[in-house]
Amino acid sequence: MARKLNEIQQSILLKKAEASELNALDVLTSDEVVGDVTSDSKVSLWRLWVYIVAFAIWSFEILQDTFKSDMEALIAAKRIHNFEWYEDKALAFRYGQNLIEDTDLYSDEGLTAEEIANSKIISHAAVVRIIANGRGTLHVKVAKKTDSVLEPLTVGELTAFDNYMFKVGDAGTLILPRSSAPDNLKLELDIHYNPLVLTEQGVRIDGTSNEPIQDAIREFLYNLKFNGELSITKLIDHLQLVEGVEEPVSKLSQAKYGALAFTTFDEYYIADAGYMIIEDVDLTLNFKAREL
Repeated sequence: MARKLNEIQQSILLKKAEASELNALDVLTSDEVVGDVTSDSKVSLWRLWVYIVAFAIWSFEILQDTFKSDMEALIAAKRIHNFEWYEDKALAFRYGQNLIEDTDLYSDEGLTAEEIANSKIISHAAVVRIIANGRGTLHVKVAKKTDSVLEPLTVGELTAFDNYMFKVGDAGTLILPRSSAPDNLKLELDIHYNPLVLTEQGVRIDGTSNEPIQDAIREFLYNLKFNGELSITKLIDHLQLVEGVEEPVSKLSQAKYGALAFTTFDEYYIADAGYMIIEDVDLTLNFKAREL
């Protein structure tokens, strides 16, 4: 990173002060000395040369930074089209805007920063590779966020996104964009609680929260990495951080997607849609006072 011009000048002046044994005045002839070359004035001739040299060095360092930035941008643009590249391209999708002809880029001309941000409707994306009949397909799972709630793209939005991925993806790569309603989670938990903090319904006695355990579960699901793995053990660990919860015990864990029936899983689950929710009717909490 380029130093500031003043930093370079100061380093030169400091070096001059430290190098008295290499005093340049010792090698000047009487004809070469013009004026008072030992002056400390900021407008003295030798100080002017310090500025000129510092400016030249500063300009060179700026050019180095520009060159480095250009090379990094070029490398990024030419990087291997891996899962991360496809995810980045999915997140870069702009609904209602056309690509620059024969490129995979958008033009910002005539658009405000707010207009560009509003057109980027996809907030979460993940890519998985599925092998079917000996052929690999990239499933690009996406979702948008409305008022901090994840939801699927509309039919029109998904159609536009499908066309966009076809244009930006590698030729010959089969891409299947997907944006589905969230998977449903069903849980039954025994909550051994501290009766000094919580009531038998799981309400905080001090009145600060009516559903601290339910809120913690939904917070945990919301903060899961998109298309990430749900771990019941990690969920239990998260619930133990809730004040008043002494020991949560998992009794039942099930999940489903679409119109399918709930199926039981023991420890891990990855949502088909990439994200999941739990409805009140699917969350059973058995509160049991802990004798301390």
